[in-house]
Parts: sequence; structure tokens; C-alpha cells
Amino acid sequence: MSRRALPLLALSAMLISPSLYADYDQDHPLFAAYPGADLDEAKMYDYEKYTFPVSIADDSKDPATFTHLAMTGDLYLHNYEVENVSSLKVYENYIAAAKQLNFKPLFSCALEACGSEDQAEELGSSIAVKGDVYNHYRNPYYWIGEKESPKGKIVVAWFFGAYNDSVSVQQVIVESEPLETGLIKVDAAYAGSTAEPVAPLSADDKAEDNAMLPRYPGARIYNHKKIDTETVKIPFAINATEKTPLQLTGDLTKHTYTIENVSTLKVYENYKAALTNAGFNFISQCELEQCGTEKQYNDVGDQLALSGDVYNWYRKPYYLLAKKSLPTGNVYVALFIGGYESQVGVQQVIVQEKAVQTGLVNVNADSLKQQIDADGKALIYGIYFDTGKAEVKPESKPTLDAIAELLKRNPDLLLYVVGHTDDTGDGAANVSLSKQRADSVVAARVKDYQVASNRLQAQGVGPYAPAGNNTSDAGKQKNRRVELVKRLR
Repeated sequence: MSRRALPLLALSAMLISPSLYADYDQDHPLFAAYPGADLDEAKMYDYEKYTFPVSIADDSKDPATFTHLAMTGDLYLHNYEVENVSSLKVYENYIAAAKQLNFKPLFSCALEACGSEDQAEELGSSIAVKGDVYNHYRNPYYWIGEKESPKGKIVVAWFFGAYNDSVSVQQVIVESEPLETGLIKVDAAYAGSTAEPVAPLSADDKAEDNAMLPRYPGARIYNHKKIDTETVKIPFAINATEKTPLQLTGDLTKHTYTIENVSTLKVYENYKAALTNAGFNFISQCELEQCGTEKQYNDVGDQLALSGDVYNWYRKPYYLLAKKSLPTGNVYVALFIGGYESQVGVQQVIVQEKAVQTGLVNVNADSLKQQIDADGKALIYGIYFDTGKAEVKPESKPTLDAIAELLKRNPDLLLYVVGHTDDTGDGAANVSLSKQRADSVVAARVKDYQVASNRLQAQGVGPYAPAGNNTSDAGKQKNRRVELVKRLR
């Protein structure tokens, strides 16, 4: 965007709160743009790690060959372009401004002192907001300096390079500050202690968030869903010894949030602090390069993402998986935090473990007949047995009544009564138990409901015809059933 010409390079000792940079397209308050400069791109990150080069790289073009200065704080990156001026004049004006503000030089180079063209290009690209100075590496100048402020140390670096009749200015400023945590608070009911109030959310926002874990301040919901009693797989971090994902069953919420102008580091540290304060234990976590290759941490993010894809939000990744044991069951929280440009994406999964609640649908003769007509069989989950036992429990009576009514209304109907078990224990023993349970159901119908014995035939197949998986409580519960299968003779 074009900017009006200024009579000279404007200065200000004022520092502006990062919260004012919701849409970051302005100068840093310490250094205004050079007169007539166009702002090509700007980014701001609330609390980020950054490394400044304080030497010239060797000819390998490997950034690791730079000597670096590491800083953590509020990060501002700018790229300006100035027409019809020399890189020397732009450089001299910025350095004069820095000296006026009492910045102390740490390292600088000019022209040939910045090395070969490849070295100069690498030096400029290492601080470029886009990661590349492209053609603007000719007639190079580089300067980095620091000063103390009431908030802490401030470091500024510039690379000035020319191409044809334009000069490109790469500017990086880091204002050091301590990490601000406490921005996210777990609900007191889960933390087991009194929680301090957080910034109020609208009623609609509260309804969309998980009740236990409100969103990061300023976050927007990109996508979300809540499911009563679902089975979900949660991956471990790539650096974990355990490679098989957790398989959990319970109330599930999944959210994707986006946050502007903040670092993945600050978002991660706030979630981590909130869960720690709430008494969660961390099962698995990774930070940045610990999360593996780009493909590996992208895959972890995809597994958590509601859409199955983190899209561009996989850079500078952080991952954590935490657990808290409660009287109502375990609570698991999984978070993948990744960035893209000046935006952070949070993939959040929360599972409150619980057994599948049954008995919500009443079995009656009509529903059994509809199932048999449609599929040739009806699945029955309302017949109960003690573990390892074959005697039908009294609470099975409503379902047995429905079977009796089905047979009474359809006098020509012949059925196999087939017992099924999950895959816990010995297979042969389970087949025998399932047959005994089917015999008990048949005996109950013949004795208590005067059903002709030739209309019902008991069979048992144990674990060999599952209706679900045997690796979760929900799947096992589906497999422990009785089926009424239509007989032709």
C-alpha cells in the first residue's frame, strides 16, 4: 500500500500494546517508514522466539553457519520498498534514527563487507518477512542493535538491498518480555479449585466452546462439533515410545480455533499452564523439531482436525495430550497448535470417558418385526446376564415380553436365537457360554410364555460374528448381544 511522504524518518519512543494489531498493516511505533516507502508486507507475533544473524554466513548458504542472537518477545517484521533512492541513503537514515534512540550496535556490514552476492542474499533472506529478498540483495547493508527499555531489551535489525531503481528494506524488531500465562482457565468443576474469572464471552460463544476449556482470548471458531458418546482415536506425539493411538469412548467435542497475531509458542504455553493448574497429567507432548518431519507433524494435526486436514496450520508445531481422572471418568485433552503467516490454528479434542448408555430405545414387537423383515434378523441388547453366567436377569423382562408378543402376532414365524459375546477370554469358552445363554432365552419363552418349543432354536457363536470392534468398551458392548434370526423351516 502507498504511504504519504514524510519530511523525515519519524521516531517515537512509545510502545503500543500488541492487542492493537488485530489487522497488522502499520509501521512499528519506534520506526516509521522511509518517506515515500510502500509497505509490501508486515507481520506481528505476540511472544515468539527469533534468532538474528550477527555474522556473515560462509559460502555454503547454510543459515546454521551464521552466528546468532536468540531473543523471545513480541516480534514485528516489515518489508518496505522505496523507489529512486540508493540503499546507502536509506541505510544512513535508519541508522541515524537508531542512534537517536540510543540503540547500541551489535554487528553491521556494508557492501563488499557483507560477502559475496550469495552471502548477502542469504543474510537478507534470513530476516526477510517472506523468507527471501529475491533480487534485492545488491549494494547490501546490514545493521543490528539493541537497547534497554522499561519493558526489557529491544533488538532491531535491518537489511537494505537494491535492484534496478528500488531499495528493499527488511526490518525485524523484538521487544523482550516475560511470558504472559493465565489467559486460559479450566472450569473450576474440573480443576477441583476455584477459578478466577476470565474475559466474558457472549452466550453464543460460551455455547460453542467446551464447558471445561474456554477458548484463547480473541480466538474465533473455524469449525466445531459435539457428539454424545463417540469412539475416537487420539495419536501420541511422534517422539513418544507408544505408537498405537489411544482409543477412547465418551462425550466428544472437537474444535478448530484461529487466532491472529500471536505465536504458536504463547498459545501452547497458555494451554499447558491452564491444564497443569487444573491437575491434568501430560501423557505425550512435543515442541517444534521434536514433533518430527513436516509430514509427521502434519499427519498428527490431521488426525485431530475436525475436517481431517490442518490445511496450512502446521508450521511451528506444538502438540500435547493430557489426562485427568475424575469420579465421573477420565477426561482427555489433545491439542495440536500450528501457525501460518500471522495466524495460529488450534485443533482441540476433548473426550469425557463414559460407558454407552443403553435402554434409551424401547424394544417392541413392531420394531423387531421391521428389523426381521428388512434384514432377516433383529439385534437384541435388552437381555442381561451376570459376567460369565447364563441365567437371564430379571431386568430382561421387557425385552422378553416383546419377543413373546412378536411370536404371538406372527404364529408362522420361526427363529434362531443366537448368542454372541465379545472377544474377552477363551474363544471356545465364549462359544459355549453364548450357547448356554441362548438356551436360557429359549427356555424362558417356552416356560413363561407358552411358546411352542419347535419355533425357537438356540445357537451360540461366541466372538466369531462381531457387530463392533473388541478394542473399546463401546465395541465390546455391541458384541454382547442376542440375535433373532429368521428360520425358513
